[in-house]
Amino acid sequence: MWNSGASSSASAPIAPPGTSVGGSGMPPPPPPPAVQPSYSIPPSPAELEAMLVEKARKWHQLNSKRYGDKRKFGFVETQKEDMPPEHVRKIIRDHGDMSSKKYRHDKRVYLGALKFIPHAVYKLLENMPMPWEQVRHVKILYHITGAITFVNEIPWVVEPIYLAQWGTMWIMMLREKRDQGVILKRMRFPPFDDEEPPLDYADNLLDVDPLEAIQLELDEEEDSAVYAWFYDHKPLVKTKLINGPSYRKWHLSLPIMATLHRLAGQLLSDLIDHNYFYLFDMESFFTAKALNMCIPGGPKFEPLYRDMEKGDEDWNEFNDINKLIIRQPLRTEYRIAFPPLYNNRPRESKAWVYTIAL
Repeated sequence: MWNSGASSSASAPIAPPGTSVGGSGMPPPPPPPAVQPSYSIPPSPAELEAMLVEKARKWHQLNSKRYGDKRKFGFVETQKEDMPPEHVRKIIRDHGDMSSKKYRHDKRVYLGALKFIPHAVYKLLENMPMPWEQVRHVKILYHITGAITFVNEIPWVVEPIYLAQWGTMWIMMLREKRDQGVILKRMRFPPFDDEEPPLDYADNLLDVDPLEAIQLELDEEEDSAVYAWFYDHKPLVKTKLINGPSYRKWHLSLPIMATLHRLAGQLLSDLIDHNYFYLFDMESFFTAKALNMCIPGGPKFEPLYRDMEKGDEDWNEFNDINKLIIRQPLRTEYRIAFPPLYNNRPRESKAWVYTIAL
């Protein structure tokens, strides 16, 4: 039979064997797990050396794929080495006469290259040597059959240096005009007849000595800041003053800037009134191109957006709530100076540079 007097002890929690119940009625926390000893054997020096060799092999394999031949849709684009100038000259000399039968298979390539001639001429004119340069060595990209050749460079310049170089050229031109008078030669265009064969490069241009460079004699003491490099093709390209061949950033010292400002004095404007350049600055030109307009007396551009005339047929000036209804014609100057005020779709327009905050 159960003992009814043990009711007080029956209400107490029963602890599992090997534990004791504290005053709070909760068992103590379990002890932390013991640290398991490591049974692994450390690698030997030979194994470490083998691991390093394997890692170096994978690194070399990764870089060989990175700098190796590029594959694009099954086509292998090999890394081309720079060739000497005599290589392309030999191609031009060999392919000078295309009437030979051994070049009859290349005529299709020559016809396909005709559409790239405007770009080739553009790159040629873009990289023409300046008057203060006698020769300019550039990198070119040419077809192996001699079909077409591109100048593979972009002539980056530093604006203060370039302006000072043309400033000295202006001085030399004024001196030549003063000493020899105005010498004008009229040239007939096109320079060649339809039936006249073009000039051969090897016979007429290859061995011709270029004209002397037109350079102003700089003073070694007064122009000492720019005397050594002023007429170089890429001045200061390997110095700390320029970030590199890209000419993205430059930081010229104060003596250099002072000398360049003095040499460019012939071309620098002495106008300090900003109203003189009203609607004839870069912001106005950008806005005129975006709005497909032409500033009176200014340049004309290709339209930035060609859907200016294509409107929604369901909306016109009478039922469109966003349409500006102006009965009298607006002047172009107003529409360029205040684009959001006088235009329906002022896309890509610059800020209101002529608005003054009161």
